[in-house]
Amino acid sequence: MSDKDYKPDFNVYTITGEGRQKYWSKVGAAFAHRDGKKGYNIILSALPLDGKLVLIDFEEDEQRRLEAKEQPKSTKKATAA
Repeated sequence: MSDKDYKPDFNVYTITGEGRQKYWSKVGAAFAHRDGKKGYNIILSALPLDGKLVLIDFEEDEQRRLEAKEQPKSTKKATAA
């Protein structure tokens, strides 16, 4: 398998805010060691301010992202006050 075809095992996120103001920012990816040893190489493009990282399974995350793109965005109906 070439480096080009090597997909990560996990997407890495940092979360800021709380409740409805919670934002997930993708900051990297995690790859299983190729030599079969247990462990991951984590590549980050940014560092979290609070030091917390969340790893989400790559395949599930990509499927969720594709489904979200396919769904039409709902439009809010204007209400008379």
